[in-house]
Amino acid sequence: MTSDTVHTRWCTMKESGHSDAAKRIADTYNLHRIGAGLNAVGKWFAARLDTGQSDDVLYDYKVEAVRHQHHNEKLYTFIKIAPCDMKTCEAEVMLGTSRQMYKSGMRMTDPDHKHGGPDLITRLTVEDQLQMMRGVVTNLKMPGRH
Repeated sequence: MTSDTVHTRWCTMKESGHSDAAKRIADTYNLHRIGAGLNAVGKWFAARLDTGQSDDVLYDYKVEAVRHQHHNEKLYTFIKIAPCDMKTCEAEVMLGTSRQMYKSGMRMTDPDHKHGGPDLITRLTVEDQLQMMRGVVTNLKMPGRH
C-alpha cells in the first residue's frame, strides 16, 4: 500500500527512504481505514515503537489499547484513526515524535488512567507536527513537566 517513491512535499527522507516501522504503521492505519470505513474513525490501535507491528485490533478507547499490551505499554505508540489516510512520511514523523516523547521521560500511556494516559495535542498541519517534534528534541518544556 505504501511506497517510498511517493513522498509528501515536506518529507525530509526522500534520499534515505522510510523505516520499515513507519511503512508498517501507515499500512496498518490505512487497512483499518479502508476495511472498516468510517466505523474506524475515532478508534485506536497499538503499534510497536521498534518494529511498527500491531496486533491488528481496533479498540474503541485508548485505555483498552493500552491495557491489551500486557504491561508493555512503554514499547508502543497508540494511534487514533482519523477520517483521512496516513502517508508513510506522516507515520515516520509520528513514530519519531512518540520515540522522542518516551526518550524525554514523558509517559504517554497509563493503563490506570480513565483515558489511557495523556495525548499530544492533535496537529493542525504537518509543519506543526514537525515543529513540535523539534521542540521535544531541543528539550522544550512540555505542559505538566517540571
